[in-house]
Amino acid sequence: MASPGLTLVEVVVAAAIVLLVVTAASSTMGGVSAAGARAGGRDAAEAAVASELAALRGLPFAAQGPAAAAVVATVFPHADPAAATPQSFFAVAARDGCPAGTFFTVRDTPAGPLTVAATFLTSTSCGWAPVDAARLEGFDARTAAALPAAALLVRTSVAWRVGTRAGVVTRATIIADRPDGLCRLVAPTAVP
Repeated sequence: MASPGLTLVEVVVAAAIVLLVVTAASSTMGGVSAAGARAGGRDAAEAAVASELAALRGLPFAAQGPAAAAVVATVFPHADPAAATPQSFFAVAARDGCPAGTFFTVRDTPAGPLTVAATFLTSTSCGWAPVDAARLEGFDARTAAALPAAALLVRTSVAWRVGTRAGVVTRATIIADRPDGLCRLVAPTAVP
Protein backbone atom coordinates (compact mmCIF):
# COMPACT_ATOMS: atom_id res chain seq x y z
CA MET A 1 0.00 0.00 0.00
CA ALA A 2 1.26 3.50 -0.81
CA SER A 3 2.11 5.79 2.05
CA PRO A 4 -0.09 8.83 2.48
CA GLY A 5 2.27 11.61 1.34
CA LEU A 6 1.75 14.96 -0.28
CA THR A 7 1.91 15.35 -3.99
CA LEU A 8 3.88 18.17 -5.53
CA VAL A 9 0.64 20.01 -6.36
CA GLU A 10 -0.52 19.81 -2.72
CA VAL A 11 2.84 21.13 -1.47
CA VAL A 12 2.71 24.09 -3.89
CA VAL A 13 -0.89 24.90 -2.91
CA ALA A 14 -0.03 24.68 0.81
CA ALA A 15 3.01 26.95 0.32
CA ALA A 16 0.87 29.49 -1.57
CA ILE A 17 -1.70 29.50 1.23
CA VAL A 18 1.01 30.03 3.87
CA LEU A 19 2.51 32.84 1.76
CA LEU A 20 -0.91 34.54 1.44
CA VAL A 21 -1.51 34.31 5.20
CA VAL A 22 1.95 35.76 6.00
CA THR A 23 1.50 38.57 3.45
CA ALA A 24 -1.96 39.46 4.81
CA ALA A 25 -0.70 39.46 8.39
CA SER A 26 2.29 41.64 7.46
CA SER A 27 0.06 44.09 5.63
CA THR A 28 -2.33 44.29 8.58
CA MET A 29 0.51 44.81 11.04
CA GLY A 30 1.99 47.54 8.81
CA GLY A 31 -1.36 49.32 8.68
CA VAL A 32 -1.79 49.07 12.43
CA SER A 33 1.76 50.34 12.96
CA ALA A 34 1.21 53.31 10.61
CA ALA A 35 -2.12 54.16 12.29
CA GLY A 36 -0.42 53.98 15.67
CA ALA A 37 2.37 56.29 14.49
CA ARG A 38 -0.16 58.82 13.14
CA ALA A 39 -2.12 58.71 16.38
CA GLY A 40 1.14 59.02 18.31
CA GLY A 41 2.05 62.16 16.32
CA ARG A 42 -1.31 63.77 17.07
CA ASP A 43 -1.23 62.60 20.71
CA ALA A 44 2.25 64.08 21.19
CA ALA A 45 1.07 67.38 19.65
CA GLU A 46 -2.02 67.41 21.90
CA ALA A 47 0.18 66.78 24.94
CA ALA A 48 2.61 69.58 23.97
CA VAL A 49 -0.23 72.09 23.52
CA ALA A 50 -1.90 71.07 26.80
CA SER A 51 1.42 71.27 28.66
CA GLU A 52 2.16 74.76 27.33
CA LEU A 53 -1.28 76.09 28.28
CA ALA A 54 -1.09 74.50 31.74
CA ALA A 55 2.32 76.08 32.34
CA LEU A 56 0.99 79.51 31.31
CA ARG A 57 -2.10 79.20 33.51
CA GLY A 58 0.21 78.49 36.45
CA LEU A 59 1.99 81.85 36.09
CA PRO A 60 0.82 85.19 37.44
CA PHE A 61 -0.50 87.52 34.75
CA ALA A 62 2.04 90.30 35.35
CA ALA A 63 5.53 90.17 36.88
CA GLN A 64 6.05 91.11 40.50
CA GLY A 65 9.73 91.90 39.98
CA PRO A 66 12.21 92.36 37.15
CA ALA A 67 13.20 88.66 37.03
CA ALA A 68 9.78 87.18 37.91
CA ALA A 69 8.12 84.84 35.42
CA ALA A 70 4.71 85.98 34.23
CA VAL A 71 2.29 85.29 31.40
CA VAL A 72 2.81 88.71 29.78
CA ALA A 73 6.63 88.50 29.88
CA THR A 74 6.50 84.94 28.51
CA VAL A 75 4.06 85.35 25.60
CA PHE A 76 4.13 89.11 24.85
CA PRO A 77 7.53 90.46 25.91
CA HIS A 78 7.55 93.52 23.61
CA ALA A 79 5.91 95.29 20.68
CA ASP A 80 9.10 96.18 18.83
CA PRO A 81 9.35 94.92 15.23
CA ALA A 82 13.05 95.90 15.23
CA ALA A 83 13.75 93.29 17.93
CA ALA A 84 12.27 90.46 15.86
CA THR A 85 13.91 87.09 15.39
CA PRO A 86 12.50 84.14 13.41
CA GLN A 87 11.49 82.52 16.72
CA SER A 88 10.11 85.62 18.51
CA PHE A 89 8.42 88.56 16.81
CA PHE A 90 5.71 91.22 17.00
CA ALA A 91 3.39 91.32 13.98
CA VAL A 92 2.23 94.85 13.16
CA ALA A 93 -0.14 93.49 10.48
CA ALA A 94 -2.60 90.60 10.65
CA ARG A 95 -0.87 87.26 10.16
CA ASP A 96 -1.71 83.53 10.23
CA GLY A 97 -5.34 84.15 11.21
CA CYS A 98 -4.35 86.48 14.07
CA PRO A 99 -5.12 90.20 14.21
CA ALA A 100 -2.55 92.98 13.92
CA GLY A 101 -0.67 93.48 17.16
CA THR A 102 -0.07 89.79 17.91
CA PHE A 103 3.21 88.50 19.34
CA PHE A 104 4.46 85.14 18.03
CA THR A 105 6.88 82.76 19.72
CA VAL A 106 8.04 79.62 17.90
CA ARG A 107 10.13 76.82 19.37
CA ASP A 108 10.88 73.21 18.60
CA THR A 109 9.38 70.40 20.66
CA PRO A 110 9.66 66.62 20.22
CA ALA A 111 6.10 66.71 18.81
CA GLY A 112 6.93 69.39 16.21
CA PRO A 113 7.21 73.19 16.01
CA LEU A 114 5.14 74.87 18.74
CA THR A 115 3.76 78.35 18.02
CA VAL A 116 2.28 80.63 20.67
CA ALA A 117 0.37 83.65 19.36
CA ALA A 118 -0.64 86.20 22.02
CA THR A 119 -3.00 89.13 21.49
CA PHE A 120 -3.94 91.70 24.14
CA LEU A 121 -7.73 91.93 24.49
CA THR A 122 -10.13 94.54 25.80
CA SER A 123 -13.69 93.92 26.86
CA THR A 124 -16.34 95.75 24.87
CA SER A 125 -20.13 95.73 24.94
CA CYS A 126 -19.96 93.26 22.04
CA GLY A 127 -17.41 90.96 23.70
CA TRP A 128 -13.63 90.73 23.47
CA ALA A 129 -11.73 92.85 20.92
CA PRO A 130 -8.00 92.97 20.15
CA VAL A 131 -6.09 96.01 21.33
CA ASP A 132 -5.21 98.22 18.37
CA ALA A 133 -1.63 97.52 17.22
CA ALA A 134 -0.80 101.25 17.19
CA ARG A 135 -1.68 101.44 20.89
CA LEU A 136 0.96 98.79 21.63
CA GLU A 137 3.79 100.84 20.11
CA GLY A 138 6.76 100.97 22.46
CA PHE A 139 5.42 98.35 24.87
CA ASP A 140 8.16 96.35 26.62
CA ALA A 141 7.17 94.00 29.45
CA ARG A 142 10.55 94.51 31.17
CA THR A 143 10.12 98.26 31.55
CA ALA A 144 6.38 98.97 31.24
CA ALA A 145 4.78 100.78 34.14
CA ALA A 146 1.33 99.78 32.85
CA LEU A 147 -0.05 97.07 30.61
CA PRO A 148 -2.11 97.76 27.47
CA ALA A 149 -4.92 95.46 28.71
CA ALA A 150 -5.73 92.97 31.46
CA ALA A 151 -6.36 89.96 29.21
CA LEU A 152 -4.52 88.00 26.55
CA LEU A 153 -5.88 85.64 23.93
CA VAL A 154 -3.26 82.88 23.76
CA ARG A 155 -3.38 80.50 20.78
CA THR A 156 -1.03 77.54 21.01
CA SER A 157 -0.44 75.17 18.11
CA VAL A 158 1.86 72.31 17.20
CA ALA A 159 2.42 71.23 13.61
CA TRP A 160 3.13 67.49 13.63
CA ARG A 161 4.31 65.10 10.93
CA VAL A 162 4.66 61.32 10.89
CA GLY A 163 5.79 59.93 7.55
CA THR A 164 3.50 61.38 4.91
CA ARG A 165 0.75 62.24 7.41
CA ALA A 166 0.67 65.66 9.04
CA GLY A 167 -1.65 67.91 10.95
CA VAL A 168 -1.89 70.84 13.33
CA VAL A 169 -3.30 70.82 16.85
CA THR A 170 -4.46 74.26 18.00
CA ARG A 171 -6.03 75.39 21.26
CA ALA A 172 -6.90 78.92 22.42
CA THR A 173 -7.64 80.37 25.81
CA ILE A 174 -8.11 83.78 27.35
CA ILE A 175 -5.81 84.45 30.27
CA ALA A 176 -6.95 87.42 32.32
CA ASP A 177 -5.52 89.21 35.31
CA ARG A 178 -7.33 88.63 38.57
CA PRO A 179 -9.27 91.60 39.92
CA ASP A 180 -6.79 91.78 42.80
CA GLY A 181 -3.75 91.32 40.53
CA LEU A 182 -0.94 93.73 39.77
CA CYS A 183 -2.11 94.77 36.31
CA ARG A 184 -2.75 98.47 35.91
CA LEU A 185 -4.37 99.46 32.66
CA VAL A 186 -3.31 102.24 30.35
CA ALA A 187 -6.11 104.75 29.83
CA PRO A 188 -7.74 104.23 26.43
CA THR A 189 -6.69 106.64 23.72
CA ALA A 190 -9.30 108.75 22.00
CA VAL A 191 -10.33 107.50 18.58
CA PRO A 192 -10.55 110.32 16.03
